[in-house]
Amino acid sequence: MNLDLSVLRQGTTWSAAVLSAILFSGISLIGLSAFDLAGEQIGSGGEVRPIPTLVFESLGRDGIEGEIMDDNGFIDTSLLAGKIMIIDMMAHDCANCHAIQYHLEERMGYWESLVEERELAIIAYGSWYDESLKYLNQSDSDYTVPKYPTGLGSTEAAIFENGTVGDPVRYLTSGGTGAIPVVLLVDHEGYIIAREFTGTPLDGWSSFDSSVEVALTGTGEEIVAMRGIGVPEVNTSLPSLLLLGAMLSILVFFSPCAFPVLPSFIGFQMSMATSLEVSSGSDGSTSKLPLPPLLGLASGMGMVIFFACLGAIAATMGAAFAASGLIRWIALIIAGSLIVLGALNLLGWSSKLFNAFQRGLDRRMGVTGSSDAPRPMRDMFLYGAGYAAASIDCTAIAVIPFVVYLGSMGFNSVLAGLVGLTLGLMLLMVFIVSMVGYGRGAFATRINKHINTIKLVGAWMMIYAGVVLTVYLRRPDIIQSAFAS
Repeated sequence: MNLDLSVLRQGTTWSAAVLSAILFSGISLIGLSAFDLAGEQIGSGGEVRPIPTLVFESLGRDGIEGEIMDDNGFIDTSLLAGKIMIIDMMAHDCANCHAIQYHLEERMGYWESLVEERELAIIAYGSWYDESLKYLNQSDSDYTVPKYPTGLGSTEAAIFENGTVGDPVRYLTSGGTGAIPVVLLVDHEGYIIAREFTGTPLDGWSSFDSSVEVALTGTGEEIVAMRGIGVPEVNTSLPSLLLLGAMLSILVFFSPCAFPVLPSFIGFQMSMATSLEVSSGSDGSTSKLPLPPLLGLASGMGMVIFFACLGAIAATMGAAFAASGLIRWIALIIAGSLIVLGALNLLGWSSKLFNAFQRGLDRRMGVTGSSDAPRPMRDMFLYGAGYAAASIDCTAIAVIPFVVYLGSMGFNSVLAGLVGLTLGLMLLMVFIVSMVGYGRGAFATRINKHINTIKLVGAWMMIYAGVVLTVYLRRPDIIQSAFAS
């Protein structure tokens, strides 16, 4: 391995580091803004009405769940009638959920000090039903059991006034997609008056926190004026499931776990395209860059195939998958890989792993010739799979329950939902890649003059993505503090 350490002594390298930091921050903010907007728009439908009563199995801890448990040891929100409720829809293996938990635990003492006429109750609803109650009650290096009442939900935990039951995840998450985290603020009459879809909101929690204060100390008129969030009816028709899958794809693509990887992905595409235009294969022929939509399809296929493989593993392992820690480890491995690959690219070791992968594939398929020439379709496919893998800690927590939910309604429902999810992911990837590709093409001559800087920017973005993703997965409170400041 020939590493060019002299690059670390060049001013261009560190100028690219600064430029990458600016671009990384800007693209990340755009991605998170898109997630916030999508969440709000997708979740804005439904009739404005009180939420159903939630009855679900509790952890049964002395002094924590006891006051709101029924005779069967279940948390029953009907026992909280007249109180302000904060409902934290979470899971053990959901990093972004932990960020919400940290914030609630940090603020709960202050909120309790505001209590006068209206009392406050904070509860956690375990939203990934494959996780056992025992697992939810088990702290580890990444998760601590919430300090407020916590339990594990079910598909029949929502009880409506007419006696019918349903899955709270389908009524209380964004558009019924099942994407978590979600934290809801419910007023004393059961209406949702505020919510957040991420533990790292762009406003640093100011909107949600101010709503809590109004709910606890404001007038009845002020509280009524905040009611505008509906509780949707779940439509299980095939067109609705197709649309539901498409909506979930938007939340998956721009998920908070994916935001560190999006700038890296764009930087990689720019660097690859610029390198390709000035490189040749070993036979002396110049490689031609495919059209951006085709590159988008390749990267989209990488995402889809990765999720398909993950789904197959989950189906094979069954309930054991939820408690395996596999999701978290995949995300951490990808984060570490981004740091290593970025550093190696920075030091001149470009595309060696991709080329090694191609050589192995060529040997297996009996293909002869050079595998060292740039192969953009292959590289975009692999990076698309990497993008999906890097975001797994957020996406799997939504995609897997979504597939399980569809499975309960039969093959046609599964097919409709997955077609919607697949098409949504593919179209989004084609759109992003095409925007970058055609935008770059408009300035190709000028950009090609700065090929070295572009390569360095791409490498730095990979490093930043790996570092931020690692911090996000291990210490989401740090990311939360960054947004709060």
